[in-house]
Amino acid sequence: ALMNVCIKCNEVGLVQQVYKQMIQEGCTPNLVTYNTLIDLYVKTGQWQEAIKLLDKLEEEGIQPEVRTYNTIITACNKSGKPEQGLRVYERMVAKGVKASATTYTALISAYGKQGMVEKAMDIFADMVQRGCERNVITYSSLISACEKAGRCELALQLFEQMHEEGCMPNVVTYNSLIAACSHGGHWEKAKECFKRMLAQNCRPDGITFSALITAYQRGSQWREALQAFSHMPSNGCHPDSVVYNALLEVCWGSGVLPVQMRATQVWSLANRSGHFRIYNQNKGDPAVHQHSCVVFTCGAAIVTLLRWLCDVRHKVGHDATSLLRDSVLFALQKGKASRIEQPSSMICDSVRQLLAGHGSPFTVRLVDSTTQLEAGSSELVAWLRSPAFAALAHLVHANSVKRLSLEQLVAEDVALDKSCTDALSYVRTYEQLRGYHKQLQPNMHDPLSSSRQQLLDLALHYSNCFRFQPETCYDAWELLQRLLMAGATPPLGTNAAQWWRLMLVACMMIACKQPAAELPGAIPTYDVVSLNTGVSADNILSCEANIRLVLNNDASAVSALRVCQVLVERLGGQHQEGRQASLITEDLHAMLYRVACGGSMFRVQPSLVAMAITYCLRSKHGLVPLWPTALVQLTGIYDPTVGDLGLLLEQVRPLLGPHLPAQPAPQPQQQQQQPAAPAAPGQQQQAALPPRSAA
Repeated sequence: ALMNVCIKCNEVGLVQQVYKQMIQEGCTPNLVTYNTLIDLYVKTGQWQEAIKLLDKLEEEGIQPEVRTYNTIITACNKSGKPEQGLRVYERMVAKGVKASATTYTALISAYGKQGMVEKAMDIFADMVQRGCERNVITYSSLISACEKAGRCELALQLFEQMHEEGCMPNVVTYNSLIAACSHGGHWEKAKECFKRMLAQNCRPDGITFSALITAYQRGSQWREALQAFSHMPSNGCHPDSVVYNALLEVCWGSGVLPVQMRATQVWSLANRSGHFRIYNQNKGDPAVHQHSCVVFTCGAAIVTLLRWLCDVRHKVGHDATSLLRDSVLFALQKGKASRIEQPSSMICDSVRQLLAGHGSPFTVRLVDSTTQLEAGSSELVAWLRSPAFAALAHLVHANSVKRLSLEQLVAEDVALDKSCTDALSYVRTYEQLRGYHKQLQPNMHDPLSSSRQQLLDLALHYSNCFRFQPETCYDAWELLQRLLMAGATPPLGTNAAQWWRLMLVACMMIACKQPAAELPGAIPTYDVVSLNTGVSADNILSCEANIRLVLNNDASAVSALRVCQVLVERLGGQHQEGRQASLITEDLHAMLYRVACGGSMFRVQPSLVAMAITYCLRSKHGLVPLWPTALVQLTGIYDPTVGDLGLLLEQVRPLLGPHLPAQPAPQPQQQQQQPAAPAAPGQQQQAALPPRSAA
């Protein structure tokens, strides 16, 4: 009794003193005494001492009772030694001691921590067969075992069975269930479980929100993650490192510029709470500035890096002597194991791609599990003051996003997502109905052959003359490709160069009159077109009619340029502070020009060509992730490097080259050097019309 009082008063040392005094005074300890001591070892986590005491019981011929075994098994589980608990159970069975409900629950917990969910289910089945009472602890332990084994569906089945038996779940049950859904990648089910939890007036705790936000992160649902995060303070919960790392990963991984800007604000909030501390470690090499920070995810690593770089730039701006040492080293380290941590190689690759694409002087390498960045101080200062770093720094100083509430940010993105989804759905329907291919066709004949580039230069020249939007020019070019797919070729005896020029002019006139192409007042008259191209208005009108006839009165066209614009817009390219998006648009037209000149892709879906171009340009400019989750959700393509798009990337990637020149602005050439040079002003060239049977 005295020992029990000491345990309840947390007087651990007194318990041992009372026990020793008992022995000294000749009192013989009995099973109750030893059980009390075992309770002490359970409370203090001394599972080895508890097992030694079990050995002593057996040596003294004292038969342990079921409570004794249960307590020791529980002590092993709590100390992270479930395998020792299972050995204790084997000794219990060997002694013929009958298991109780507490024993079964402890065994389920032990097997669950070992990842042996089938064994745990066998114990549960035996428990049911013997008629042992199942309580909330039993079910919570079993659902936790399913969570650790990644058995989401089984966890949900047990949860429903629990309800059928009238056993009400508690916060521990819900935490395990939501975590199981998270591990299985079922964020919708995790969200549904959380709603049921609130409906049953079960108040969530920090572990609940951590599991829920992790589920949203794995499901790439940044909106839900940020909304769950916003509800934590009202529930008295404080975010931990898991929550912040998950939030930064899901926000940055979306690729949506305003959301990435919001990620930098979340980082600031975390930093004020003691997370993502950047430590100064200058006690080592006197020639090197050394800093470090602990991160678990790519998003957390990149945002931390950007904040540190902006801080360095700020210090250098106010004190030029702040980087007097020869070089600077920044280490992104991993802390203790976390359920959301990403591979160190993935973090290192993301950081390397980002910095290489922005022309940084850093050398990035992976040392053990730490990503190390090192650069010369003078080179780093020069880069931080350059326009190349300005686009990155702009993400940190997102003034317009700071003024947006979470509700406004979510509403704007939902509207943008719907708009882009509808646009891409239209494009795919367009491609399906018009016979485009999903992949490159080997040995495919190109009717334009060597004259393709000259004809494209002519299209760009005419577009400049008529002040057309670039979209109109490439739509006209796409319409010309549709004619090629339909088999259109110059009739025998016709000047091929003049025939293709006539077709091109007619395609441009059709394209400029498409919806959302040119404003009505910007469409030139046929007389103006004739004057600038040397093709008669009658011939153009007649050719337009023939084109519509060949294409079954469907002369619509959607170029890869328009699809690229949809992809860029989905990532916030229209945002007023989206300087990173401008990095892609600067090279987009030049890349489209190279692809169009190639001729090997004119039968391939414009959407696939656009995706390949977008991926390559993001890679060139270090816009990580290269294929963000917003594009995964928009296109339905999880990994662009495999399948049809992967094959297309192999053809598009070499076109990047070290530098992309500006889109050419072709000048009129001599007539014998181009397929069909514009006639002199005032002349009316009577080109041969493509006959109706040409296609």
